[in-house]
Amino acid sequence: MFKKYFNRFKRSKRSGKESRPPGAEGKRAYLLTDIVPPVDTSGRPIITEAPVIDTGNIPVENVVTSILDIPTDGETTDMVGLRQRFIGRQPVFDRFQKIIGYELMLRGNTDTDGYSRRKWDESLQRLYDETLLKCILGLRIERLLGDRQVFIPLTSAALESPLLSKLPRNGIVVVVPVVAERAESLFKPLQRLAAAGFQLALDDFVYSPEMAPLLKIAHYVRIHVGRFDAIELGKQVVAIMKGAEPRMLAIGVNAEEDFEVCRKLSFHYFQGLFFSRPKLVSVQRIGNDRLQVMELLNKVKVQAELPELEEGFKRNPMLSYKLLRYINSAANGFEQEIRSIGHALIVLGYEQLYRWLTLLLFTSGHADQRSRSILKNALVRARLTELLGQRELAPPASDSLFIVGIFSLLDVLLDMPIDKALANLHLPQPIFDALVKGHGAYAPFLKLAVACEDENPQKIEKLAEMCGVDADVVNDAHLQALLWAEQIEVVSS
Repeated sequence: MFKKYFNRFKRSKRSGKESRPPGAEGKRAYLLTDIVPPVDTSGRPIITEAPVIDTGNIPVENVVTSILDIPTDGETTDMVGLRQRFIGRQPVFDRFQKIIGYELMLRGNTDTDGYSRRKWDESLQRLYDETLLKCILGLRIERLLGDRQVFIPLTSAALESPLLSKLPRNGIVVVVPVVAERAESLFKPLQRLAAAGFQLALDDFVYSPEMAPLLKIAHYVRIHVGRFDAIELGKQVVAIMKGAEPRMLAIGVNAEEDFEVCRKLSFHYFQGLFFSRPKLVSVQRIGNDRLQVMELLNKVKVQAELPELEEGFKRNPMLSYKLLRYINSAANGFEQEIRSIGHALIVLGYEQLYRWLTLLLFTSGHADQRSRSILKNALVRARLTELLGQRELAPPASDSLFIVGIFSLLDVLLDMPIDKALANLHLPQPIFDALVKGHGAYAPFLKLAVACEDENPQKIEKLAEMCGVDADVVNDAHLQALLWAEQIEVVSS
């Protein structure tokens, strides 16, 4: 039963007590008299004991540590802000658009992509990397692993970090940017990581002969496709595959045309925004199977009588089959098999039936791998929206958060603008306003959930503040949503 999957996760309250940096207790302040002793009128030094100042109770923001704010491009980097970062995700797809894993990175109000980080001081790069590793370790990422890969972008500054040894080996891919000038110096550190059981991905890759040794130990080569035209991209692929057999991963695939070009060039895996945008199609039409599901959704929403709902299922034998197969699955744990649609509807109830039908909407008709992957992403977004909003919105208002999240990808599923995709659904005005206009009580939570997966890090801190949550809350809810979505199985055939 969906109740099993939709029970809200309870979180213990986090302590508001700030921890003092290591070594802050008992620091001694050195005075001028420690260096130049005072003298009397005859010039003889006065022997006095310099007072000791106990800095144990000084506020943490007033304690000087070994890590200072480092000016970058004319601005000072906020070290406290860097520690309070948000985990972002981007799915990684195979050639059939099946999700095979996720890249997890830090998001915040400063631009933290790979290109900007090249300008950073090495100590700042190391701090960024260790912050990401601590976030991932704190989230117990091994719960997400299984048949999924987790890609973790790091710089060479973190290759010797002891935090790496605390990560699980199975399913972890360490992504490291490489350039020809440093290829030789990177070989041994990367070789040690590979020997320790990690998979390696060479990032920002541009082929040159100096890179050949690294290709022999790499599992993936990640190429930012926007840096090449199709001809140059083809040359890169040919050169890479000559002497080694790494998996080719295209990043920055932001349009369907990019995906098709990269697939023809024998790339194995893909990352980018192409997957979260509707395709440009000349004929925009909703299939009959999905229209029938929408009709049932509308009836369930107004709590139509059970005989009317039962009749709607009977007109579509495949829907009846899927409902009975779902409700009799082992996961629902019913001792007695349910044989009739009417009995199934009574057992589920209106709310759980509505949610089940929203999932079925994604897998009705020709349910290809793309549709299933869109559903998986919609489930994560829906659950994350729900977890974020239920802290601020009380029932019954909070009950619609899941629907807002899952329907936010209906335009991508149906390849049409969101207002047209929703035209056949009689949604309450607050849900419609959040999805189409970006307004209302639900909109901030949906926008924050979307910000965790897009490439606009400037939004996320502002949205989190609007929603009344911090990075710890968002990161915990994000992982909870990922884990929950991985457990959901929807009958699609």
